[in-house]
Amino acid sequence: MHFVIYLPSGFYSAIASTFVEILQAINDLNEPKPFTFEFVSPYRQAVSRSGISFNAKSRPSKKIDVLVLLSGLGSEVISAPRLLDEEWRIAKPLIKSAQKQQAILTATCGASYMLAASGILNGKRATISWWLKKEVQARFPNVKWEPTRILVRDGRIYTSGGGFSGLELITTLLSDLGFSTQERRVRKLMVLPSSRQFQSPYEFSLDNYAGQLEKKMNRLFKDNPGINISIMAKQLGMSPRTMARKFFDELQISPGKWIQIKRIDMAKTLLEETKLSISEICYHIGFDDPSSFSRLFSKITGMGPIEFRKQIQHLPVRKKLK
Repeated sequence: MHFVIYLPSGFYSAIASTFVEILQAINDLNEPKPFTFEFVSPYRQAVSRSGISFNAKSRPSKKIDVLVLLSGLGSEVISAPRLLDEEWRIAKPLIKSAQKQQAILTATCGASYMLAASGILNGKRATISWWLKKEVQARFPNVKWEPTRILVRDGRIYTSGGGFSGLELITTLLSDLGFSTQERRVRKLMVLPSSRQFQSPYEFSLDNYAGQLEKKMNRLFKDNPGINISIMAKQLGMSPRTMARKFFDELQISPGKWIQIKRIDMAKTLLEETKLSISEICYHIGFDDPSSFSRLFSKITGMGPIEFRKQIQHLPVRKKLK
């Protein structure tokens, strides 16, 4: 089975290396070796963000069985989404070729955008780096985006979230290909972390990239988490209908939905940085019923508040609030 790993400009060398080192480790445990792999790039010397160069071919040397798409873009695309289209246009011929060869298609970090732009994800489930969720949900509404999840598999298409979520992608793919025993051995040999399911605990506020309307809303919400649509419109000096129209034009979302998401974002911060109970957090952010709060939290983040708190405790701890 031949893997082709696509390297755009500015990719993360650690992710590219992780893929091939895991494949090589599986080869070392089997005879005959089940995998071949090569790097393909628009650049003969593909240079990563860290300056490490990888020898790459301009096109695959043999039939593609698995195409692995990496992205060279990080959070900078939040303020310049057009960069994603430029990256896609360069990779488009390779994606089209792999599709014709009925290859398994995989994408990690922002590379899911390339599959969506190619129309391959229409009607299918997919995930992407969490900081790109608003952009892709607005740009590709026919895709069933599940951005809270680290990995989504839909048939022969695998997409994963930001950065090292690619680890979940390659290990899951290997298990699906019939190498689950070898995958477990490699995980032990390389002391790889256990599988994760959700990106939600890794998200943080991107308020610095907000538009003018959202910045005003953020200030109002910070002062009053229990704010409702009527009060919000009054303080903005407009009617609820005008505010709803401006919200949709700028954010592609209703004011009510925006308030729900902001309340859950605040709850996530409180779950991480305080020892407040679930009920205390519920009332603090403007909910009257802990059960309703927990249901909404699960709907937006993919996990309940208790599970979220347990997972977030395994991440580097910031200073706790009293």
